[in-house]
Amino acid sequence: MLTALFSLLALLPDRPRRAVVRQVIDRVWKRYADMQVHGREHLPLGPALYVCNHLSNADGLTLQRALQPLRIWFLAGVKLRRTAMTRLASEAVNTIFIRPGSPDIEALRRAVAALKEGRSVLVFPEGGRSRTGALLRAKKGVSLIAHRTGVPIVPVALTGTERLLPIDERNMGGERLHRARVTVRIGPPFGLEALREEVHGASDPRQALADAMMRRVAALLPPEYQGEYRPLPEARPQAASKDPSPSSPGVPSPH
Repeated sequence: MLTALFSLLALLPDRPRRAVVRQVIDRVWKRYADMQVHGREHLPLGPALYVCNHLSNADGLTLQRALQPLRIWFLAGVKLRRTAMTRLASEAVNTIFIRPGSPDIEALRRAVAALKEGRSVLVFPEGGRSRTGALLRAKKGVSLIAHRTGVPIVPVALTGTERLLPIDERNMGGERLHRARVTVRIGPPFGLEALREEVHGASDPRQALADAMMRRVAALLPPEYQGEYRPLPEARPQAASKDPSPSSPGVPSPH
């Protein structure tokens, strides 16, 4: 039904179309998404770079609602332009289109310019939706944006959108909504200085910086979502031997 509706809406002129699309999406989200937002007290008033995990084509629209009244610009893959539903849905938010899997310098420059002009930008550093729900290794582009702007970085974690709008590999434009509980967790902002120790001495500083940012996102997620950034289990201390070692303090050495 939604596919047919969006195909009809695509025939409208730009301005009235966007207004109608926003109204349709608002009604649909109220019906299907039971959203909880935690950590809104961490939202900075000024421009910031938001980094978030990516589960579904519903992520941008979900985050737009979760972060209101802030106006956020989203980096999104150009493939969203391929179908009427995803193209019109992307028009309902402020979008900077990027070519995933390639160093899209022009898109990164637009993101940097937006931040320097006082706007906020949200990036999905994984570069695509996770098919398992678990975090993928971050791409390096987010490091370039962070370095060139120096704005606060805000980690955001999503769960539930993979059930709200599951991935359909065969027909992205035909993905179907399902009722789901969606949770958005916002962490405290941090600056590049806070990541200095994690990046210092790395053979690939840009990748190390992207990884350090994503560890902040992983810390907000349940273990099953942490994927590449799940903390390593702490080594258990070895049990002390019952027989004293000859070199142990307080034990006389044999003569």
